[in-house]
Amino acid sequence: MVERLLNGAYMPHGYCLLWEPWLITLHAVSDILTFGAYSAIPLAIWIFVTKRPNIEMKGLARLFAAFILWCGLTHLFNVITLWQPIYELQGLVKATTAAVSVATAVLIFPLIPKALAIPSPNELQLANAGLGREIAAHKRTLEELREARADLEQRVEARTKALSDATVRFRSLFEHAPVAMLMVDRTGKVQQVNAAAEQVFAGSSIEIIGRPVEELVPETLRDVHPALRDAFVRDPKARPMGAGRELFARRKNGEQFPVEIGLNPIPGADETAVIASVVDISHRRSEQQRMQFIMRELSHRSKNLLAVIQGMARQAVASSPDLPTFEKSFSERLHGLARSHELLVGKNWQGAAIGDLVTAQLAFVKRENNVETAGPEVLLTPQATQTLGLALHELATNAVKHGALRSEPGRLVVKWWIEEASLPRLHLLWEELGGSTGVQPRRNGFGYTVLERVVPASLGGSAKLSFTSEGARWELDVPLDRISNVVLAGDDDTALEGPAATRA
Repeated sequence: MVERLLNGAYMPHGYCLLWEPWLITLHAVSDILTFGAYSAIPLAIWIFVTKRPNIEMKGLARLFAAFILWCGLTHLFNVITLWQPIYELQGLVKATTAAVSVATAVLIFPLIPKALAIPSPNELQLANAGLGREIAAHKRTLEELREARADLEQRVEARTKALSDATVRFRSLFEHAPVAMLMVDRTGKVQQVNAAAEQVFAGSSIEIIGRPVEELVPETLRDVHPALRDAFVRDPKARPMGAGRELFARRKNGEQFPVEIGLNPIPGADETAVIASVVDISHRRSEQQRMQFIMRELSHRSKNLLAVIQGMARQAVASSPDLPTFEKSFSERLHGLARSHELLVGKNWQGAAIGDLVTAQLAFVKRENNVETAGPEVLLTPQATQTLGLALHELATNAVKHGALRSEPGRLVVKWWIEEASLPRLHLLWEELGGSTGVQPRRNGFGYTVLERVVPASLGGSAKLSFTSEGARWELDVPLDRISNVVLAGDDDTALEGPAATRA
């Protein structure tokens, strides 16, 4: 290991970042700041433990401080390896960090019950406050005994406290409920709302409390809502509102949104008649609509895919002399189509980058070193991805079986570029060099039909296929707006016009 360190067997991590100053600075400064913070935290823990000699679980606190410190050291070594490739030492630091982390994780769980048993400051304050209340109660009881009314006063006090506690619990549940809650009296005025209701209705409690509940109802329903409210008051019982119907509410800014409402009467209430729980189901409704859209899109795309496969099958049958030839060629074309679909699925059917499409369709080529691709990253539409994928598959298959990639000297160059004009156009060039075809391919085969007719017709452009003694040459010229809406990136400022630099 020491010999590899001294002989420089590894490259600094900065090479991976292409020695970009801003990127090196970003990584170095971030790791240095992280290391500084990770070093300060253990120091603070150590000082706290030292100054509190009676604190429990000191060992765990020190172990946790060591864990944070070693985590910080990993960031320090990240900075060093930007310039010095000491990856063995960095690995040892990470291994030590892992050991300390595992030890901390193993020890912390058995100590959870012990930690939970330690009273918190809040619990101690509550205990002291309770003790103070008890002392005051005893003093009052002594005075009540002196006045011969001890039993009655104690019962009244107990009842009052029970009612008070019940009120506190009710208010706490009401205020912290995860759904919007409104307390409405018999006249339809809002008496109380919780924080969730303020968010749902986009208004403060001051704007809602004391106002008629009809202000939170869509304007088209305000006339009939009082009658519905009166009917509930006459027969108050817990039930969902508007079962079987779509319900809508209105925010303070006028926006309407779908809701689910539950009604719960308050027993024995004189003024307050009902508590209404309101759930905003806008997100759920949009998700349902999105799923319906996805199902329609899936059906549409499945039909298109079946149409493409049927066309491929018809052409393959017409150009195949026997069944084995048909099975082989049709299977290969299905695999080519599947590679295009894998790219589309990976991008949620938003499209595929042309560079990724070329790479995918050339994946079965054994001699990758003889293949050169170059061009800006253009995001193709799903239809263009399938169409151009068929063409690239036919060209790649022909190059391996009959073209330049059949023999060792042969090589392949695939270039594409965007010609800026009033109507930008994409140019793609497939050129086989250094090979020896020997035989001119048949002009009426399936591949020839795809390259000369199907692709240019589908993409609204033109294509030219020719053969030389070295291999095939195919040129495609199509309007950019027929195949793409986005240019993802270029190799440099000149990537939008003319052949770009080598991609892979």
